[in-house]
Amino acid sequence: MARLRTPSRWLVFALLLAACAHHSASGEPEQRPSRDAPVSLEVENHNWSDMVIYLVRGQLVSRLGSVGTLHTAVFTFPYLQLGNTGNARLRADPVGNLQSFESEDINIQPGQNLKWTIENDIDRSFLSAY
Repeated sequence: MARLRTPSRWLVFALLLAACAHHSASGEPEQRPSRDAPVSLEVENHNWSDMVIYLVRGQLVSRLGSVGTLHTAVFTFPYLQLGNTGNARLRADPVGNLQSFESEDINIQPGQNLKWTIENDIDRSFLSAY
């Protein structure tokens, strides 16, 4: 009588591991954006004042530009400007007013898009990342 040989446990394990490998819908492995991919920030200003927008990382403050009352502006900056952590805040300085407003800390990824809506009641402003 002939004896059937069973596959080794390692072969079964390797086949299962290969079957569980993660691939995107196209069958290609997922690729992350490079660290030099720009970050896009869209600012929608519903406030009565024109705003000057800054990127704040620790004590380093970089001016991105300005957005007028009831207007939308898009700013881009290199991800490498955020340093190693990717953490930053956004600051809006109303023109002609001494009080500025800062967003909460955000962790930004390379190539990410941000949208900051500044409301007339500035404490109700909100930030989204996608």
